[in-house]
Amino acid sequence: MKDKFKTKQGYLTPYALLCGYMEQTEVENKRVTLWGECGVYHVRSHDFNSHSRIFWNTYETLTTARKAYKQAIKELA
Repeated sequence: MKDKFKTKQGYLTPYALLCGYMEQTEVENKRVTLWGECGVYHVRSHDFNSHSRIFWNTYETLTTARKAYKQAIKELA
């Protein structure tokens, strides 16, 4: 049976993201999160050391949201 929640690459599927699941990566007390809501994908980054949001962007397609998510992770590392 096909997994509805994970792609072959191990990412969450659009179905999972729009059902409330989130992808998160945390590096040195900074977190990047990707989730879906009402057909829009959100990518948000937060710095817990300074207690501030770095950015919060929305995207109409999962492809562009994943690109932004991956880029944000690279910038944290």
